Amino acid sequence: MTRRPDTIIDLQVEIDHGQLYIYSVAPWAENPDNDAVLRALDDARRSGRWVGLADGLIDLVVPFGKSFDAPMRVEVWSAEPPSDDTDWDHVVDLDFDVHDGRLVFEPSGGFAPIPCDQPLPSGNFRVRLSARGYTAATGGAEGMDQYRIALWPRNEDTPPTVRRIWPGWAQVT
Repeated sequence: MTRRPDTIIDLQVEIDHGQLYIYSVAPWAENPDNDAVLRALDDARRSGRWVGLADGLIDLVVPFGKSFDAPMRVEVWSAEPPSDDTDWDHVVDLDFDVHDGRLVFEPSGGFAPIPCDQPLPSGNFRVRLSARGYTAATGGAEGMDQYRIALWPRNEDTPPTVRRIWPGWAQVT
């Protein structure tokens, strides 16, 4: 089993209106009328995963309104990484494709997209999206939330899986 990622990239992302969009190619790039952001938000809420998917767009929904300069670690693995779910508040696995080595993070509400500053391998991946610091952030503490997106190659499509759910969602919804 692989114990270390092949690539680690640390950056800071912005979250606004309780959402962070993650994509390789913006679904609205060729069709400005594409409503992927609304469908991904609906998927996140309806599924109870608080992570939604639509047209290659991941919508990470968080239980607070804003977080600026939130740490995001991007890891690329050659195989599924070992589990460290207990170190995180919320963990979801889902399928995601990287095109032309691009990975972009964009806060909801019209702020500028934040591209990953290093290219990633292109291909079909499974991702593990992990978040922590939710309890402190919902209590008003700023700068306590952290995120990680770990990617590894996938050979087949697999439905999204909640590995760990933050128990505070029951009070937020």
